[in-house]
Amino acid sequence: MNTTPAITVINIKAVIDGTGAKPLENATVIVEGSTIKAVERRAQTSIPEGPHVKVLDFPDGHLLPGLVDVHTHLMFGDWHGHYEEVIERDSDEVCLLRAAENALTHLKSGVTTLRDNGSRNNVTFNLREGARRGYATTPRLLLCGRPITLTGGHFHWCGQEADGVAGVRRGVRQLIKDGADHIKIMASGGGTSTTDNRRPSYTVAELRAIVNETHDIGKLTTAHCLATQSLTNALDAGVDMIEHAGFIEPDGSYKFNPEIGERIAKQDVYVSPTVQTGYRHREGLLAEQSQGRLTNNDQQKLEGLKAKCESQLDFLGRMWKESGVKIVSGTDAIKIFGDYCLGLELMSEAGMSNKDIIKASTSAAADAIGISNLTGSVQPGKEADLIIVDKDPLQDIKALRTMSMVMRAGEQIV
Repeated sequence: MNTTPAITVINIKAVIDGTGAKPLENATVIVEGSTIKAVERRAQTSIPEGPHVKVLDFPDGHLLPGLVDVHTHLMFGDWHGHYEEVIERDSDEVCLLRAAENALTHLKSGVTTLRDNGSRNNVTFNLREGARRGYATTPRLLLCGRPITLTGGHFHWCGQEADGVAGVRRGVRQLIKDGADHIKIMASGGGTSTTDNRRPSYTVAELRAIVNETHDIGKLTTAHCLATQSLTNALDAGVDMIEHAGFIEPDGSYKFNPEIGERIAKQDVYVSPTVQTGYRHREGLLAEQSQGRLTNNDQQKLEGLKAKCESQLDFLGRMWKESGVKIVSGTDAIKIFGDYCLGLELMSEAGMSNKDIIKASTSAAADAIGISNLTGSVQPGKEADLIIVDKDPLQDIKALRTMSMVMRAGEQIV
């Protein structure tokens, strides 16, 4: 039996390694099995030979690390209703099938690693086991399983309600037992009908108990924070990442707080602003408006989405430029998987440079979720999670919309 690992030699126009370093022109990347073995200028490369060697030539190709989505909800991605309607309508089995389809769609769009931040019961745990057995092809999956939330809190229907210091500690321990890679905390209300996104959910004592329990087990935390007060509470508790950073005041207004922005940066907390959330819905309502087909209810939704989408971009730009917050890329409960690049385009609109957007979606994102030793940059010794696009994304971030190749752990997917 031949145990020689397969070798793939990839010749490309340039390597953009994800660290912010200058691109390596006229390059060759050598992959052995699932690992990057060499990243060199083509003229300096000793090309291996033999029947186990495959050579791929992309004369116009720009090779990058596989993209990282730090915030998904694989069980959703359904155009046919709000997520609570999906919860009421669909069984766990249907949600699992949709999650498998969404995972593959995202992978083909260049997302080789994703972090799921909330699903019902054991849906994503079952997806990961199915992928391990070869029943499904997915990106690398990092899962929280069920987000921890107070009784009746945001995403309470996922099945991990917990109250009080003792209750939340038990919740964390149960999630880790079930296979959670990280703990997602619903620190404020959200789109769930029983909640109020203007107000915090957990007390600082409860949040600190979650964080301490999680850190004691060697795992990371991330907190859903729409209400301004929930941001302060989460920072007081020592969370590792903040999702959304909505800055919603008790009166429902959106108001950036520069002191909180500076504190996020000082505490070295990553922020996943999920700027594309609601964008496609707003886009659809605007199209209906142009045709004169909006109902009064839809008009109210459009006005709400306008305030939401515009504030998201404003807050992202201010956190990035004024506060120096570390930004990473995540999509959230989107209706179309494979639309990851939209968020990158919106980051550009908010004022981030293309180089920094690429870092936010590769090496910085991998660092934020604790796997930078494994992936996130094109360097020897790391997993061969690689993508190739035909145009230079440093010049036009939209180049990341079309994949010429996607490789996940040495396996060519596209």
